[in-house]
Amino acid sequence: MMQTILKFFFLINFLFFSGQVSAKNQEENFLKLNEDGIKVYFYHHKNFNIGTFKAITYINASLASVLAVMFDNPSCPDWIHACVKSFVIKDISFNERYHYQIIDIPFPFKDRDFIFHSTLKQNPTTKAITIIVTSVPGYCHDKQSSQCNEVKQYNHVRVIKSIGSYKLEPCDKGIKMTWIQHTDPAGNLPNWLVNQFVTDTPYWTLKQLTKKVTEDKYKYSKLVYDNDGFAIALIIGKQKPVKKAKDFDQFPTF
Repeated sequence: MMQTILKFFFLINFLFFSGQVSAKNQEENFLKLNEDGIKVYFYHHKNFNIGTFKAITYINASLASVLAVMFDNPSCPDWIHACVKSFVIKDISFNERYHYQIIDIPFPFKDRDFIFHSTLKQNPTTKAITIIVTSVPGYCHDKQSSQCNEVKQYNHVRVIKSIGSYKLEPCDKGIKMTWIQHTDPAGNLPNWLVNQFVTDTPYWTLKQLTKKVTEDKYKYSKLVYDNDGFAIALIIGKQKPVKKAKDFDQFPTF
């Protein structure tokens, strides 16, 4: 399974970031939505039943403010499209987390849920942060933590295949955010509903994110860097205490 995930991740990065596909061709062939400063591209590969989207927008905020929203799991329903609930299952480090998320699906279909493994990397020169998120549906199967026990209580359709990346690049406009996502929602969902989610999810999520970062709770946040220029902690809002990486207790929700 891991080989399949890695293969697909390299594929979507090649298609969307490689110079082999020009920006002009992307506009002509992949652009599906362009509203409110948000562009959503769509790509369908013959080896995958469900397409991939790439969404780009500019957020007038600091890197810390954007991360502060993404790190705040309970805020998931406020800005992530169709999110019902999200919480951290296990902290490994500042750069690695397992977390759970529930997505609302219109009746009569069942809601979907995810168990995600997230890893974070930062370029020490540009300060750009990339977060890679992959589904690990069986993570809680043999674990008895309180978080995993809560996951086991839900009776949703577990999403098996999902992989995505978020790239946050500081720029003159604030932060350029590029979100690439491929998810097979599993089960028997009609094509019109799947296609609607491919467009609605990135558009409404990014639109709400640009509003959420302006709240006082997030806009005063600051990142803490080590001597090598890597982010090791986040001070959310006007908090003074600085947490070490190993003590960091929240991670992005997606």
